[in-house]
Amino acid sequence: MTKYQSLRKKLLLLLLPPLLILILIASTILYRFAIVEQRDAFDNALYDSAFSIYQLLQKSDENIETLSLPNDEKQFILNDQKDIVFYNVVDTGGKVLNGKNDAGLMPNLNKEKANPSFRDGIVKNLKVRIVSTLVSIQKNGTKLPVYIQVAETLNKRQALASNVLIDIIVPQVLLVLFTIGIIWFGVERGLQPLFDLQSAVSKRSYLDLSAIEMPNVPTEVMILVNSVNSLMRQLDGVLNAQNRFIADAAHQLRTPLAGAQAQLELALLENDSVQHQQLLARVSTSMERLSHTITQLLSLARNQQYASNNIVMSPVNLNRIAQEVTSDMVPTAIKKGLTMGFKADSQNTMVVGDSKRLKEMLYNLIDNAVLYSPAGGKVTVKIHREAGEIVLSVIDNGPGIPKAEREKVFERFHRVIGNGQEGSGLGLALVMEIAQLHQANVEIIDEPRKKGLNIQVSFAEARELKP
Repeated sequence: MTKYQSLRKKLLLLLLPPLLILILIASTILYRFAIVEQRDAFDNALYDSAFSIYQLLQKSDENIETLSLPNDEKQFILNDQKDIVFYNVVDTGGKVLNGKNDAGLMPNLNKEKANPSFRDGIVKNLKVRIVSTLVSIQKNGTKLPVYIQVAETLNKRQALASNVLIDIIVPQVLLVLFTIGIIWFGVERGLQPLFDLQSAVSKRSYLDLSAIEMPNVPTEVMILVNSVNSLMRQLDGVLNAQNRFIADAAHQLRTPLAGAQAQLELALLENDSVQHQQLLARVSTSMERLSHTITQLLSLARNQQYASNNIVMSPVNLNRIAQEVTSDMVPTAIKKGLTMGFKADSQNTMVVGDSKRLKEMLYNLIDNAVLYSPAGGKVTVKIHREAGEIVLSVIDNGPGIPKAEREKVFERFHRVIGNGQEGSGLGLALVMEIAQLHQANVEIIDEPRKKGLNIQVSFAEARELKP
């Protein structure tokens, strides 16, 4: 059994990857902004520590050569609960005047472009952030330019960065979960009209092909409802046509069967050999008529319009088909005392169609002409070109068809009253079905000066093909 994937899963598979990528990009941007703001805030605090050291040195009573910081103030400035803070004071010659004498804490003498300048470094094998500022200390009228460096470890920065990352990721994860929930329940809500349509269809009897009424549905679902209703109408039309066909066929077959049965019963009771032979001949005629009707019924069923999906169209030469069928019908025409003629077009007569069905159509046209033509008459099959089309004509000099009957003769089982012939009323209906399958046009041509009937079937020419 084929397994189908739910629409929910399809939507989640389609939406989640781009959503996750978008969230990843947004989170990265937010994190970078937050880290930059955090770095600037900590750097400002670090510079404040360096400036505080400068102020203490400036206010100190000691000589400029013996710079030192009071222990209480130094402890207040350099004390931190989470980070270790280092500092030193260096003159422009690189001599450490106060603080730690560590290579990682030494300034880049005369090379620092910014004042203050910030950099990452290592002091006492610890990763630190360092601020360096060049200041002038004035005492007793003497100026001493010195570099003040303050460094602190990165514990607070890393802890805050982790908190920022969590603060960014948690809402994004909640957003993803919330989105999944919206999709999951929203799809169910959005598909409710489809469930209603499925329920409406499943509860119906197979005999109920009336339109489904669902006025309060979205446009997208209404398109599906209209398609289902259109299919219902088509099925209803096909079933009605089949029911009419079966009823008409049963009626048409009943008459010759009843006649043949009655004649057989009489033949069984008849002792006169001559009468017996005559009754058997009538039975044979009835059975021939019955066989002809059954053949036409089968052909008509096979050439219904809905059979077009099963037909493979290909280029065929209409001249060749007409010549073959006309030759086959010559014995039938001679048997009735008719003359059979054929006029072919010497130019290209290629059409796109099914050769078997085209032959069947022409057989019925000729058979109809032979049936209604009087002895001594003539039936002509003609192919000619007219207005870019290839026209197949079957012409006879029979009684013709009154104008009032011409639209009806292509209906099934319709026979013109008073023509003196017994037909099934299926021949021209079959011609029309096959012509429609080939998108050809069938019409009866009036020729006022001539007696008889001229039925023309016009085909589109396959111009790109050669005979």
